[in-house]
Amino acid sequence: MEKKGHRSDSNPAHYQSALKDNFKLLNTDTNPRKSLLWLQICGDTNTKLRRQLRPVQPGKSCDNTASQTPKSAPIAKMDVADLKTDILTFLRQDIAAIIQQEVKTALADSSDSLKRDIQDVKAEINSNTTAIRAKLDQVKANVKSVEAGLLNWSDEMVAVQETMESLTKEVKALKHKCEDLEGRMRRGNIRIIGVTDTQGSSSPAAVSALLKEVFQLDREVRVERSHCSLTQRRPGDTPHAIIAKLNSEGDAVDILRRAHRVKLHFKGNPIAIFPNYTASVAKARGAFTDVRKKLHDRPGVRFGILYPARFRVTYNNVEKEFVDAAKAMDYVKENILSPADGEL
Repeated sequence: MEKKGHRSDSNPAHYQSALKDNFKLLNTDTNPRKSLLWLQICGDTNTKLRRQLRPVQPGKSCDNTASQTPKSAPIAKMDVADLKTDILTFLRQDIAAIIQQEVKTALADSSDSLKRDIQDVKAEINSNTTAIRAKLDQVKANVKSVEAGLLNWSDEMVAVQETMESLTKEVKALKHKCEDLEGRMRRGNIRIIGVTDTQGSSSPAAVSALLKEVFQLDREVRVERSHCSLTQRRPGDTPHAIIAKLNSEGDAVDILRRAHRVKLHFKGNPIAIFPNYTASVAKARGAFTDVRKKLHDRPGVRFGILYPARFRVTYNNVEKEFVDAAKAMDYVKENILSPADGEL
């Protein structure tokens, strides 16, 4: 029972009940700003409660209190201590609940955002993986196609290589046969160089008369046909060569033998008579010209060119044959020529 004249708001139980109600409202409110406001209100209430529950000093009396028992101070102290404990307990619980709720909310938001990001990344990876697999399948198909083509191409190349080798051998053999055939056809031919170009100077009759006069034969050599060489002549060049085909190969051999022994003249002009070789044979024989010049008029040395282009040299009863002009020159310099000759 309240005493008459005592203020109703000085009852500790009343303030304790009010604080509990305030903490209940604080617990149900999830707005952080409102929670802080309620905490401030609770703090003000706690301060006010402490002032109201402050014990009365001896010899003083409250304005509205008629009397005070000696036990009121210890009771007030006990109520204040319990109230402090309750307030701290409620504060800890409410603060812990608020922090826990905020952490849960933040974690939930972060978790949802993270899940969405992970799903987006998974979707992108799946899309890229599908595209990459499609490209890999296409590359594999292309590689298989190329491998198959390479295998076929390799087999075809082997066959082509074999065919080329066979054809090369056949062409080489045919070329040799053609050279031999053309050379045989030219056995009865002679080549006359140095005859002045005049009207009819290359006719068969004129060539027959030339041979009879130059070699002082007692008969005329029968000439089947003759003509001038087809090379273009420039002013100041030597006259065209006359190519003549004799009826008898024996006559051609005899004429060439006579021409090799002596120097020939016709109407006061020097002339020369040679075999009518093919272009390839003439080129191969001409490669030995320098070697022949080195050995010309050298005592104890015999040399000559055999058909088609084999150079034969004999020195100190040692006979050698060469088809390569460079090797022939090396042999001559090392074995026949000497430093004292000054011709190395």
